[in-house]
Amino acid sequence: MHLLAVASMKNRALIALVTIVVAIFGALSLTSLKQQLTPDVQFPQLAVLTTYPGAAPEVVNQDVSTPVETAIQGVPGIESTTATSSTNLSLIQVSFTYGTDLVLSEQKINQAINRIKSQLPEDVSPQVISGSFSDFPVIQLAVSSDLTTTELADLVRNSTLADIRDLPGVRDALLIGAPAQQVNITPDLDSLREKGLSTTSIRDALDQNGLLIPAGQITEDDKTLTLVSGERLTSVDQVSALPLIGGNTGGLVTIADVATVEFTTATPTTISRVNGKEALTIAVTKLPSANTVEVSKEVNNLIPELKQSLGSGTEFTTVFDQAPFIEKSIDALTQEGLLGLLFAVITILVFLVSVRSTLVTAISIPTSVLITFIGLQAFGYSLNILTLGALTIAIGRVVDDSIVVIENIKRHLVVPGSDRAKVIVDSVREVAGAVTASTATTVAVFLPLAFVTGITGELFKPFALTVTI
Repeated sequence: MHLLAVASMKNRALIALVTIVVAIFGALSLTSLKQQLTPDVQFPQLAVLTTYPGAAPEVVNQDVSTPVETAIQGVPGIESTTATSSTNLSLIQVSFTYGTDLVLSEQKINQAINRIKSQLPEDVSPQVISGSFSDFPVIQLAVSSDLTTTELADLVRNSTLADIRDLPGVRDALLIGAPAQQVNITPDLDSLREKGLSTTSIRDALDQNGLLIPAGQITEDDKTLTLVSGERLTSVDQVSALPLIGGNTGGLVTIADVATVEFTTATPTTISRVNGKEALTIAVTKLPSANTVEVSKEVNNLIPELKQSLGSGTEFTTVFDQAPFIEKSIDALTQEGLLGLLFAVITILVFLVSVRSTLVTAISIPTSVLITFIGLQAFGYSLNILTLGALTIAIGRVVDDSIVVIENIKRHLVVPGSDRAKVIVDSVREVAGAVTASTATTVAVFLPLAFVTGITGELFKPFALTVTI
C-alpha cells in the first residue's frame, strides 16, 4: 500500500489524469448498466409437458410418461428426472448438472422425443419448457372497460398486445383472465342410433375436415402457383354442415341432424378483478438483455395511447411493477452514499481541521464507487438488490480506511520543518499493514461466495465480486 503512495507522490499529474478518466468511464458505465430487481439466473432444469385428454393417470404413465422419460435418459448432463402422471397430463422434470448449455440440451431432448413420436398416442405433442428470472413479468396491467369481458378481450388481442410486443426490450405480452371460446357438440344418442351412426362418426368427420393439404404446383406463363386443397372451419354453421359417413338412411346426414352445435364460453380457469370489477390482466416479460426499468417506462408511456385506441371508458391499472422497487433501491444507495460521504467529510473537517484532507476523502470515495461500476460493466452484471447491497457495504469500508490513513498523515505533519512527502509515505507505511489486513479480511469473508456452485453461487457471485472490487 505504501508503494502505491510513493508512486502517487512522484506522479501527481498522472494520478489526477487517471482519476478523471475513471470518473468519466465510471459515469458512462453507470448509465449503461442494466437495472433489474434480481440477477439473471438460469435454472438448470427443463420440463417436458404433455397433455393427453381423457386419459387416466395409469394410462398417462404407461403411454406417455414412461416412454418419454426413457427416451431422454441419453441426453448429456442429466442428473435426475422426475415424472408425474395425472389425469390428462404428464409432467417430467429434468435436472441438469450446473453449467450445462440448456439451449443445446433442449434441442437434444426434442430430438429424443421425435425419435419415439410414432410410439406415442395420436394428437399427443410433448413440449419442452425452460425457466429463468427473466420469465417473471416486468409489469402487470389490469384492463377494465364498459365493454363485456369477451368484447374487451377481442380488442386487446387484436391491437393492444401487438403494440406492447413492438416496444423495445419486450419479449412477450400475455393476456390473463380472458374468457376462452369453444364449440360444444352435444350428440343426440337416439338420433345416432336411428340413423345407424355413433359418436365415432362425428369424431371422424371433425378429424377429416377443416384441414389444409398441399396439392402440388401449377406452372403457367413463367409463373408457379402453389395449390392447397381444403379449408379451415371458421364458424358454427360450417361445423354443423359437415357430412357424416356411413349410416343406414341412404341420404346425406350432417352433424346438425344428430347433435346440437353451440358456440359457448368455456369454464373460466383464471379470474382477474380490479376493485371488485371484472378485468383482464396483461403480463409483460422482457428480453434477457433488456433493462427492466426502461421496459417498464416504455410500457407506462404507451398506456395513454392504448386507452385512446380502446375507448369505451377503458382504464389501465398497474397491478405489479418491478421498476419502482429497483428505483427505490438505487435512490436509497445514492442517499446512503451521499450521507456517508457527507458524514466522513464533516468528521474529518471537525477532528482534523483540514480542508485539504477533507477534499481528498470527498474525491476518493466517489472514485472507488465509480471503479466498481466499471467492474460491473466488464463482468456483465446489472444493478440489482444484491449488487446495490454490496456497494453499501463497500462504501462503509472505504470511509473507514480513508479516515484512518488521513488521520495518521495529519498527526505526523504537525512536526515543524518536516519533509511533507517523506512524512506522508511514512505515515501510510505505518498503517498500511492494518488497513490492508482489515480490507483483506473483508475480501476473505465475501470473495468465497463467488466460487459457490449451483444456483446459490450464481445468485451471490455478483454480490461477492462487487464487494471485492
